[in-house]
Amino acid sequence: MSSSTTKATVRMIAASFAAGVSAMMLVGLVAPVVAQGGLSMRDAAASTREARPNIGLDVAAVEAQLADADRTMVAMRATTADEMQRLQALSGR
Repeated sequence: MSSSTTKATVRMIAASFAAGVSAMMLVGLVAPVVAQGGLSMRDAAASTREARPNIGLDVAAVEAQLADADRTMVAMRATTADEMQRLQALSGR
């Protein structure tokens, strides 16, 4: 066999192997979904229920937490401002 024939044979075998692996993966992924009825049209109907959150949220507490976090960030920035300026000066910015 010439080198071009050998290369063509190797390419054909590799392509056949890749196609077989792809087909097995596709069957392995799609078959369970189809078997469980995941692609049935009756389940694809839109729901007419309104979405209502049924969790109790204390908005004031959440806003207080965010404000506290914001104050903490401002305080941290104030304590590291000198170091950041030094780093910027050293980096040439």
